[in-house]
Formats: sequence, C-alpha cells, structure tokens
Amino acid sequence: MTYYIIFSFTIMLVSWFIFYQVYSTRYKLFVKSFLDSNNNIIVVYDKNSITMINDIGLKFFGFSSVQEFKASHSSISDLFLEEEDCYDKYTDGKYWIEKIEQSPSKSVKVKIVSKEDNSNHYFHIKISKMKFSSQYLLSFNNISAIMHEKQAIKKLAEYDPLTKIYNRVKINDVFIDVFYDATRYNNEFSVILLDIDFFKSINDTYGHNVGDKVLVELARLINMNLRANDTFARWGGEEFLIISEKTMVNTARQLASGLRIEIERFSFDTVQNITCSFGVTQFKAGDTQHRLIERVDTALYEAKENGRNQVVVK
Repeated sequence: MTYYIIFSFTIMLVSWFIFYQVYSTRYKLFVKSFLDSNNNIIVVYDKNSITMINDIGLKFFGFSSVQEFKASHSSISDLFLEEEDCYDKYTDGKYWIEKIEQSPSKSVKVKIVSKEDNSNHYFHIKISKMKFSSQYLLSFNNISAIMHEKQAIKKLAEYDPLTKIYNRVKINDVFIDVFYDATRYNNEFSVILLDIDFFKSINDTYGHNVGDKVLVELARLINMNLRANDTFARWGGEEFLIISEKTMVNTARQLASGLRIEIERFSFDTVQNITCSFGVTQFKAGDTQHRLIERVDTALYEAKENGRNQVVVK
C-alpha cells in the first residue's frame, strides 16, 4: 500500500511537472507572439533582469535574441544617453524601474541610438507592474518626430538665420546663467562687444548681398578662434557679442586683441579687407545685465571715436 501511494504520488508529480513545462512554454510563446504584434518596443523585466524583448526591440537594439542582449548589457538603461530633460543610465541606479513605477507619471523620456539606422531616437517609456507577478512591462512609445520638430523650432528661435550663430534671444538666456554663477559662486566672466568698421560703406559700395556675405565670413572666422568657454552671438546688425565664462578682463582683452589681428589679416571675398573695433569689460559686484552692456557699449564707442580697429577696456 505504501509503495502504491509513493508510486501514485510520483506519477502525479511527474505529470504535474510535464503539464507545467508545456503550459509554461505555451504561455511564453503566447506572450512573445502578443508582444511581437505590438508596434512599440516592448521589454519585460523580472527582478531587474530582462526576460523578454519583442522582435521590433531586438532589431532596434541590434541583437538577435534576449540572451545576446544580456551578454552585452546588464540593463536597458545602459543604452539611455545623457541629454537635458531626458532620463539617463545614471539617474536612479540599479532600482530605476521600481522608482519610475512608483512615480505619479510612471513614465520617463529617454534618448537611444538605434543600431538599425545609427541615429538618435526619443521614447516615452511607460512602466507597468504586472498583476500577480514580480514582472514589469516597459512600453517604448517613439516620440522622435515630435522631439526633432521641437528642436528645429528651438533652433529657429535661438539662432541667427544668416550667420548660423546664436542670436540675441539665446544670449540673453546665457546671461541669466552666467549672472547666477557669478553672484552665487563668484565665477568671473567677461564680455566682448565688437562692431565692423565702416560697414555702411560696404553695403553702399558693394550691395547688401556682399554685406551679408561679410557677416557670414566674419562669424565663421571668429568662431574658429574662440575657446570652449566662449559663447558667441550676433547682437544686432553688424555687432557681435562674446561672453567669456571664468575669464578675467585681461584674458578677455588678449582674446579681443587676437581676434582684431586675425580679422585685419583675413582676406574676405569681394571686399578683401575689413577691420573691427572692440569693447571689453568684466562682471563687477552689483552689476545688472543692463549696466554691464552699457559699460561694454561705452568701451566700443570709445574704440570707434579713437580711430577704430582697436580694443578698449572698461
């Protein structure tokens, strides 16, 4: 009797195991088929480990299987690139999925390079905790078209359409940041304002098309001679402005003097030679943007009045 009970129990366990294996395999195939039918990238996580990626996702990430993906990356977040307003791989560490799932929106915006077309794509990732399971479902909604359109609009708003450098709108935003750093952290910065000498005569003699070309050539020449911590913009007409962060006035003077010489030596199309006058000043305690611009504008005016093609510091 005892042997019969043991034998029956063993048969039951084996049958249950076979049933479980068949059911588990069919369930996984069903889930995989369902995920592959989705137009979004879908990833399934279980205890911080990827268990499933649909075919669209594998193709996008450049892998043939989940196992191949896991051999190269411990987490999907490894692929998230750093960019302003985007969630990246350093944001929340190992438990990033749980933290996002517990947030009110349960979603984040990420930037990822596609191995399929080697270009940047943007996604909203929606994270859902699956009922009666430890698994999380990650749905990637591609918002690249919207993001690229927003970036194009932003570029139109911040860049001068002729010279392709920053415009006055953008430089005013930069002023907000450098003023904050100067007052909060005592970071020095200087400003250079320059103007093309006798620009009106260029337009009168050669026409406005040639005048525009001079502006484009000058902007390109100056850009080539600036440093990483210099922000360059068209201030208006033939005036250009440079904000030099973490720069004392003597260094800014040297930069302006170097630019003045480069411009004087350069051979421009049609007009051949031009010169520029420069005003230079440094942020001082108690300065407002208006006061700073007024001071550098006065320096530029003096450079013009004293004979042009020179640098004046205030």
